[in-house]
Order: sequence, then C-alpha cells, then structure tokens
Amino acid sequence: MNYTRRKLLALLAASTAVQSVVSQALAESVVAGSGDVALDKLPDWSGVKLQLWKYSNPFAPSQWSEPKLGGYDWKAANVKIVDGALQLTVSEKASAEVISGSNSASASAKWEVDVTLPTMKPGLIAAPLWIFNDKAHEEVDFEIVGTRGLQLTVWANVDNQHKAVWVKWILVGDLSGKRYRLGLQYEAGKRVVFSIDGKEAAVVTPADTAGGAFPNKPMQPFFDLWVAAGAIMDPRWAGKWEPMSPSERLVMTVHGYRRTDI
Repeated sequence: MNYTRRKLLALLAASTAVQSVVSQALAESVVAGSGDVALDKLPDWSGVKLQLWKYSNPFAPSQWSEPKLGGYDWKAANVKIVDGALQLTVSEKASAEVISGSNSASASAKWEVDVTLPTMKPGLIAAPLWIFNDKAHEEVDFEIVGTRGLQLTVWANVDNQHKAVWVKWILVGDLSGKRYRLGLQYEAGKRVVFSIDGKEAAVVTPADTAGGAFPNKPMQPFFDLWVAAGAIMDPRWAGKWEPMSPSERLVMTVHGYRRTDI
C-alpha cells in the first residue's frame, strides 16, 4: 500500500535521528502500569471481516514488499482473527499489519488495545497501536523494540520531513509474553497522552517537543508486527535480526480494541 510504504521509508530514514535522543530518553525511563487499576473489558474482534485491499471496511490487512528490509514483506496471510482476538504473525520473510479503514481518521480521540506480546527477539518490532497521517508526515507510536523495551515516540512535520520530535523509553528490558492495556489519547496540535494499564505513562504537549513541532492533523490507527532487518536498519536501535527457521512463528495477540471520540 503506497502510503504505508512511504511511512516506513520515512521511518527508516529517520532512525538515525531517533538514535540522537535515545540516550537522553533512557535517562528518563520509568516503570509504568502496575495493573492495579480496574479496567473494563475492551470489545473483541468478533464480527470483524479482514479483506485484502478493502480499505472501505473498518479494518484491512496489508500486503506489500520492501526489499530494503531484507525481503521481510507484509503478508495478509499473516493476519487472522481467532476466537475474537486479532493475531499478527511474523514468519520467515513475512511481517504483519492491520490498517484501520479509510474513514477512521480523527483529530480528537482515544484508542485502546489489550495486547499480549510475542516472544521478542533482537530486530523484532511489535507496534500493537500507533496512529499516523501520511500526507502530513505525522505519527505517534507505541513500539516494543527488540528486547530493549517499550519506546514512545511523537513524530511531526519538520521542514516537510517526517522527524521524531519526542522519544521516551518505558518498561525497559525483554517484554516477551507480557500483557498490557495500552491507551493513546490524541488532541491535534494540543497533546498526546500515553497510558499503560489505565495509568498515565506520559503526557506530551508542544512545549515538550523539539522546536515545539507537534502533530496537528487527523490520525488513523495501525497494528503492526514487523522485522527491522536489512542493511538500511541500524542495529543499535532494535538489535541484529537473526533469520528464523521455516517452521518458526512469532505471534502478537490483540484481544480487544476501542476508539472513543473526545
């Protein structure tokens, strides 16, 4: 899909810029989400139909190639709904992504997922919830980066380029098999609130970002499990990916999802 391809290439090109703020972000790392907040159950994926190329549907799987990532292409077959849960799978030479429908963008909303992470490996990126506006070069991410931990990132349009303007590491370490309730509240041009297990993990406003740059356009949610392989990827970010056996599978399960307009 063209806009997803452009997004990824922009992310790869900006990975060096992210590195420049990682050392500072690590110094600010915190442990969040004690799990002692009573949370209601999120709606599951029962009744959702995933159809390739049907972007008028509420959700659609991605299928596209990126040779610069070592041939780890996005495959619609690596996404399925099992017993009401969304499963995204990485297999040898294949990643997985689900995109929300073409009419799902919002400038003021809260998105939530209930996710069980896969077994994490260096080079594996689990992004159970992130929001994006391709035309505006704007984005907000939850990303579990290899075995390093959870990275929060806000991207903005800086001189017509997609750049990371705020980064923070939360829950540092190997998060294999962990289950979290992740929430992302976005108010265009004003603030982003990241929450973990019902507790605020970070609040970001233009006063907190590099040069005051801040996303201000409607965003739509994505759900991703992908491999940061290939010569274009800097192994200092996610670690060096080692190829899997043909029978090996890494599965991320999104048990529930909800969008609430605010």
